[in-house]
Amino acid sequence: MNGTSSIAAFYTDFTPVNRKKRRNRAIKKREPLVTVLQRLHEELGQDDWLPQCQQILVESLASAALAQTSLEVLCLGLGSPSTSPNARVQLAFLLAICDSLNIDRAKVSLYDPVFTAEDASLLAELQVQLLTENKASPIRAFRASYYSGAALAIVRPTLCFMPHCDMELYESLLKANWSRSSLRNLLLVANRLADYIDSNPRHRLETGAPFLLNLAPSLECYPFPASRPWPTAFNNTAVQFMGLQTGVLALPE
Repeated sequence: MNGTSSIAAFYTDFTPVNRKKRRNRAIKKREPLVTVLQRLHEELGQDDWLPQCQQILVESLASAALAQTSLEVLCLGLGSPSTSPNARVQLAFLLAICDSLNIDRAKVSLYDPVFTAEDASLLAELQVQLLTENKASPIRAFRASYYSGAALAIVRPTLCFMPHCDMELYESLLKANWSRSSLRNLLLVANRLADYIDSNPRHRLETGAPFLLNLAPSLECYPFPASRPWPTAFNNTAVQFMGLQTGVLALPE
């Protein structure tokens, strides 16, 4: 028998059904997302990183004269928890700090245009508020197109969680709240805004992000320590706010 005949004989004797059965036995049932979030919550608490971040937040709220009891939470640009491991652990972190600050989940609102139907179901199960384009939030005026024209009016003390967002989204938030009273209400947990100034030509910032360019140098900034288990999810993350003594900027009241 030649080589071609041998191969043909092999496939003639081969039974595809058995192989399919082995493949079916290897398929595992997918773990519910809410269970994954709970496990990540527990993993985050296994070392001193989470308590350190929580302490930075508590001290920053005190420095900014923002009361925990009246604090609301707005999360933008999280990404899809159903598809992104970083988004899942960032959401677990957000819920952990809300629990530590005794913030009711009804006061936690999230928006990202990449959210899927599965993400929406998860957020409903977690009892947080999912915002959609052109849908008013029960706690603030809200109208969103992801980059241009975003109107995110901060009308009450708000912790704004924006992990690894593009510069344009930070710019939209600052532009929509360019008054001393609004900025005083804002505690931002996000990429260190001053890094965008260091990494971009000034002419680009003057035309594309003038509000960020003017405000970032005046913000008080307290970086989170590095997370060993999740280095890419929380790298360059800092708490930033306008200090009570910030008087350099000419801001409308």
